[in-house]
Amino acid sequence: MARVVKKEPARRAGRQGSRISSKHQVTIPRDAFTAAGLHEGDLVRIEAAGPGRVVLTRQDDLLDHFSGAMRAGADLRRTVGDLRDEWA
Repeated sequence: MARVVKKEPARRAGRQGSRISSKHQVTIPRDAFTAAGLHEGDLVRIEAAGPGRVVLTRQDDLLDHFSGAMRAGADLRRTVGDLRDEWA
């Protein structure tokens, strides 16, 4: 007679949690995804922020942060030229 083995139901992560897959993938819960203003197809930067902590930052936010940080046109050329002269 064949022995029947009860298979335990898969454990689900909490409502705001997720489980890391064997491929290191994580599903972001909808509420957190929406609250962060993320959209399907967004490029994100991923950084470790200490033990057990990971931060996702949308790439365009980084570009917006640094846009306009450098002068353009002739000022930029002069600045780059001055920096080259310092290294010569």
